[in-house]
Amino acid sequence: MRKINVITQKELVDSELIRNCTAVVIDVFLATSTITFLLEKGCELVYAVKDAEAALDIVNQHKNQYLLIGEWNGKAIENFEYPDPTLIVESKQRTAIICTTNGTIAIENAKHAKTLFVSSLINGHRISDQIIQLDDGSSIILVCSGNAGRFSLEDFIGAGQIIDHLVKKDEFDLSDAARLAREAFLHAKSQQFVNLLESETAELLRKTGFGHTIQWIIDQVEKVNVVPIYLNGKITRKQNGGN
Repeated sequence: MRKINVITQKELVDSELIRNCTAVVIDVFLATSTITFLLEKGCELVYAVKDAEAALDIVNQHKNQYLLIGEWNGKAIENFEYPDPTLIVESKQRTAIICTTNGTIAIENAKHAKTLFVSSLINGHRISDQIIQLDDGSSIILVCSGNAGRFSLEDFIGAGQIIDHLVKKDEFDLSDAARLAREAFLHAKSQQFVNLLESETAELLRKTGFGHTIQWIIDQVEKVNVVPIYLNGKITRKQNGGN
């Protein structure tokens, strides 16, 4: 029976222990939501990097046109678009580079997993479908990005969403954290996710002028069919992931 565990923040990821696992990185507000919407709206590749310097290194190496997206500690980075998924209508650039305080670092920390997906509440139902289809016997590690070393409610609920869909399709061995995450998701769902409006990250987004993204993401829960997968240093759309 496959095991499911939840890591509550990116700093707790062990790159060696994760090597033989299927991993999913979750940063609902906002990195993984933004990456998912970029791929849905026509972007073909997304580089997720640790900071603005790493993003600019890619630009300087390849001399191509990239959509630069980033924030640091919730604040905009000069010459970068803010990772606000509400601004993504259609992507004119085929490749984007994104750096954020939490989500992209979580992806970097988990990149040695056997298979690595990127998820948010908007597409977690499709991520669970892909995990079921893999059926490779690997343990499943759900990585909550957290907030600068602290627990994030929205990411934990995002992990619970995936778990809820998985256990409805097959039998799994759940860790205590996985059981609690599922309970948190079911409670949030029963309340139309209003508790996310009061989360620590939501408050930070309101203070920085991006509070509108919170309700927008809530309104998009399970409405996006894209499955982002990390391959060879880049995130792309899994071809049989829907849409």
